[in-house]
Amino acid sequence: MRRALIPWLLFGLALVAIVVPMAEGTSSAKDPRVPGLIKKVNVLQKQVAALIVKSNCIGVQGVVLRGTPANQDGYVYKRAGDTTNLWIYTALDAPATGETPSALMAVVNPSCVTPSRALYRHGGPLTAHAAHYNR
Repeated sequence: MRRALIPWLLFGLALVAIVVPMAEGTSSAKDPRVPGLIKKVNVLQKQVAALIVKSNCIGVQGVVLRGTPANQDGYVYKRAGDTTNLWIYTALDAPATGETPSALMAVVNPSCVTPSRALYRHGGPLTAHAAHYNR
């Protein structure tokens, strides 16, 4: 009779050794902080996704400052109402091919913006064009 009892006793001990750690593991999953943390993670994931979408709408355009009015070098400008004078000013321009930009400007992709008013015009990326002024 004792020989028949030993395998059942070993089976019972093995069962307890397996079931007790499993029960302890499930009790820690019922921590009251877990649902709150899940909500916070979901909110953060939505915010990150929105920021990624918005960051894809922003680009960079290299620019150079052209003109030195003191040296009579720059862009010719005519003021309204002044029919006799032309003025020379500096201006931001796109770098010529191979030219290193001196500054960077943020560019917003207009397809990402839903304009309610015509506050801007889209003419494509800034490109350099050479022009000669003969007086």
